[in-house]
Amino acid sequence: MLVYTGVALRFLNKLIFTFLLFVAAASAAEDEWQGVSRIIAVGDIHGDYASYLQVLRDAELVNRRGNWIAEDTHFVQVGDLPDRGPDTDRIIAHMRKLEEQAEDDGGKVHALIGNHEAMNMLGDLRYVHPGEYEAFRSRNSRRLRNNLYDYHIEQLKLSVPEFVEEEGYRDEFDEAYPLGYVEHRLAWDKEGEIGAWVVTHNTIVKVNRTLFMHGGLSPQVLGMSLREINDQVRSELSGAIPETGRLTEAEEGPLWYRGLAANEEALEQLHVDAVLDFYDVDHIVVGHTPGLGTVVPRFGGKVLVIDTGISDYYGAHLASLRIDEDGLTTIQQGQAISIPIGEESVLEYFKSIAAIETEVSALTSLIERIENPPPVQAPVEN
Repeated sequence: MLVYTGVALRFLNKLIFTFLLFVAAASAAEDEWQGVSRIIAVGDIHGDYASYLQVLRDAELVNRRGNWIAEDTHFVQVGDLPDRGPDTDRIIAHMRKLEEQAEDDGGKVHALIGNHEAMNMLGDLRYVHPGEYEAFRSRNSRRLRNNLYDYHIEQLKLSVPEFVEEEGYRDEFDEAYPLGYVEHRLAWDKEGEIGAWVVTHNTIVKVNRTLFMHGGLSPQVLGMSLREINDQVRSELSGAIPETGRLTEAEEGPLWYRGLAANEEALEQLHVDAVLDFYDVDHIVVGHTPGLGTVVPRFGGKVLVIDTGISDYYGAHLASLRIDEDGLTTIQQGQAISIPIGEESVLEYFKSIAAIETEVSALTSLIERIENPPPVQAPVEN
């Protein structure tokens, strides 16, 4: 029987952890799957565990205890698990559990990287909810923050020798860096518990004839392969500085681009067709841009915007996208509504959604515009 000392056991645990990361990274290198009978895609979660779990239940991915029941289904979450809500740590822990359960059952969980995952890893904390720091608070938090403060003062005095710590300065520091802040930053480091998990994942995947990503593909990115996009984002989040522009922070990059979701269809149509042709797909699924409280089909269903505003911050509009033998379906608060494609009218679809989501003013306004389009003005003759 082997007996390990404390140091040896910690070393063994580190080896095991490193091996698991290696296995996960090898898995992440795969970015295309075919022959999948059922896909469920879910948009931005933003730190709301209760809404997240209810959406998964409505889509019949998990049971009431939160365990996987979807057999060989592929579950695609298009990024933005963190920020704006307090439950990020809990959501990620559950996603990690589902990854294992789905694999054991012949299914797959694709936790894609969104701009808010990248922001947290790169130190842009504008949207971190106070509850996210609180979730990391421990018995060591005061000591860790004191150490951070001492280091801060030391560095400040090196750069500004005349600096004098005035009354109230420490209070301002404590307000800016709440208890749990240090642990949060350690967790989101590229070698931390969350950061190391994030960088094993993809930014863009192809499942059957559908492309999934967080933001979108701009003309500047079109031409890069799935592998090139995924490898570069993972590389940047791991600390590498690319010779060309950074995909993780560029407005035209796959984590930030809103053109597929927000640009006028007449202006974006040729680009959409070019994306479909280059990647040999029929549909593009994106998140990142909330607005109507439901899955929004654009360009005749070629683009599906699935940031429905699941988080309470955006109104808790609980919906997901299902792709199976029945075609494209929105699961809105547990009700299945077929998504129109091609030349089919979107009016009845949006009316069906509005009957469920009765307080989405933008959706009501859209329906009114479709029903009462402005008159077409006759050309002025010279």
